Amino acid sequence: MFERILIPIDNSSESWVAAHHAIALAQEEGSQLIGLYIADEKVISSPCWASADAMDPLSPGCDPMMLQQSENIRKQFKELGEKALRDLRQQAATAGVTIETYFETGIVPEIILEYAQNADLVVMGRRGVGGKWRGPLFGSTFEAVVRHAPCPVLATVSDPRPLNTLLVAYDGSDRARDALEIAMHLALEKDRRLIILTVDDGKHDRTAASFEAAALAREKGLSAKRRLVKGHVAEQILIAADEENVDLILIGAYGHSRFLAAILGSTVNDVVHQAATPVMICRKQP
Repeated sequence: MFERILIPIDNSSESWVAAHHAIALAQEEGSQLIGLYIADEKVISSPCWASADAMDPLSPGCDPMMLQQSENIRKQFKELGEKALRDLRQQAATAGVTIETYFETGIVPEIILEYAQNADLVVMGRRGVGGKWRGPLFGSTFEAVVRHAPCPVLATVSDPRPLNTLLVAYDGSDRARDALEIAMHLALEKDRRLIILTVDDGKHDRTAASFEAAALAREKGLSAKRRLVKGHVAEQILIAADEENVDLILIGAYGHSRFLAAILGSTVNDVVHQAATPVMICRKQP
């Protein structure tokens, strides 16, 4: 299912945690890793932006000293990126995983999304360099990738542990079916315990969806545990994950537009923010 796994590296501890998850999953799936380091053009160009008067049409632009500073930043990115990719190649080789690595310069989320077009999974830490969240992922690289990637995104939290128990949130939507299909694949791979959680939030009767998911699992030969509860969706997902000692949560991709999610919040945002375990936000390749 995951033939090519993309892992963006930025030298933060969070991105290396994500790399460890990606390598472990690649070992299990027989996947090829794609290592990607991006020199952030916004950071490289920041000295020139700071020195130029954007409001003055006659401004001479970046002065030579600031231009040199930008070039120094560019060289530093190159050195750090080459070392990070070299270290990543070594870790993959030690694990017996094939890998190809790339160094790029540009706008970080745009390049990640470009590479994601040829990947089956993106693995990212919830934070990266300069990635302190402001609100519900609003405006972050992580949010941009999760919202627009054509494939699932695995958000990692801490070093990988054995994936013995999986929890998939299911409400009958197309994205929930994507999550269920991926969860069933992972459960069958290693005979893992699968829990299917359906939450009745008072707006819709989810009973039929709960039985539907259990039936789909049985068709695959899985005896999944079915949980049907009432309450706030994100809260119930987090409660179930804690009570069942879950190792991975799988959830469908965003259901609201970005504008609505900013106002109303989002189940995905809430779960990813608060979960103590990795969360896979699922959207199958078309």
